Amino acid sequence: MTEKQLQKKYADLIKGAASANGRKETVSYLHKAEKVRTKIFKKSKQQCPNCNGHGYRRISIDGAKTCLVCFGKGFVLINNKNILNS
Repeated sequence: MTEKQLQKKYADLIKGAASANGRKETVSYLHKAEKVRTKIFKKSKQQCPNCNGHGYRRISIDGAKTCLVCFGKGFVLINNKNILNS
């Protein structure tokens, strides 16, 4: 599925959770939406160019500091748009 299709499916699942009747139905929608959100997140990240995906930068042989571009995660998002607004 493309990113647009995933975002549309995510939005539909969130709307379905809002209009669900019971607790079990709501939780079911939210779990499905979380799975779709993680797929979107995995597709929208790339390796950090400053630390090459390590999460830290070498200062000297003995020392290293956290990369401030990716905040130690090792990846950055390709586009910083809010998933919920689509």
